[in-house]
Amino acid sequence: MHFTPHIPSPVFPGWALQQSPDTVVRVGDSVTLECSASGNNFVNMYWYKLPMERDANMQLVVYSVEGSKADIEKEFQNRFQSNGTKNNHLSVKIEHALLNDTGTYFCAEQDPQ
Repeated sequence: MHFTPHIPSPVFPGWALQQSPDTVVRVGDSVTLECSASGNNFVNMYWYKLPMERDANMQLVVYSVEGSKADIEKEFQNRFQSNGTKNNHLSVKIEHALLNDTGTYFCAEQDPQ
């Protein structure tokens, strides 16, 4: 995984993406992924996971609106935690990482249209 600053998405106008930096975590350890919005006018923030498997689809992990509680997808609720978006920042903590948590994690913000 390599860090890429917010870049406009040609596929989804009004969206910006941020890729998580390279992180090596031992099985059983915890890791926190951090993301900051590029501006003050976003509507929603998300964390997505792209698993390492061939032909894998991107999975929604966390969804949040500024000042509200995060919605964590059911598949990730046991070990993933997030306090929601605060001050244009959305983090997600993975407790007791498993091998199948390996992947590229993307943070996305949706700007108002």
